[in-house]
Amino acid sequence: MSRIFKNFSKLIYPARCPFCDKIIADDKLMCDSCKDKVIYEEPLKSVLENSFCVSPFPYQGIYRDAILNLKFKKRQRNAYCLSLYIVQAVRQCYENEHIDFITSVPLSKRQMRKRGFNHAEALARSVSEISGIPYRESLVKIRDNKVQHTLNRIERAKNVKGVYKIADTKITGNKILLVDDIVTTGCTLAECCKVLKKSKNKVICCTFCSTLLY
Repeated sequence: MSRIFKNFSKLIYPARCPFCDKIIADDKLMCDSCKDKVIYEEPLKSVLENSFCVSPFPYQGIYRDAILNLKFKKRQRNAYCLSLYIVQAVRQCYENEHIDFITSVPLSKRQMRKRGFNHAEALARSVSEISGIPYRESLVKIRDNKVQHTLNRIERAKNVKGVYKIADTKITGNKILLVDDIVTTGCTLAECCKVLKKSKNKVICCTFCSTLLY
């Protein structure tokens, strides 16, 4: 019965290329066409207000499409493929860093109900699976705020103030890898870092895409 259900599930929810969303074989990570287009060279490094972030790709072209497919077409399965590149960037830039655990930027309860899953958490859990570093929920979003992409930089910084808190007061003195899908102004990641650092944690960040190119 379980095999029948699994095969039926594949018919309804077939594997899709993370970048172009075409149906692919179940044992493939992406289609052959996108495999030739995905070019990873050096990690993109972004300087935040109080931390540092690395990303394998800029937020453009098929990399932007991959984020949109993950978030808005709810392709949770795609997180694993995208996280392979995140892990590669992390290993290149943080190779000498001991990381105690991985965490993600949280969504509010209302956002979770609306979206059905946290895309940042999906990426972070895949990064954990690939790297062998444990995942731990360490932040909660205590209230809703405006959507960040509708605001300018100054408004974004104000918009995230006080919306996050640490999930467990016992989370102290750790080296934490904080994961999100994209870094734009860096305000969200910076605010999350600020909250975590209040408990004497050290935080480094990573995303799949970045618009902060230096």
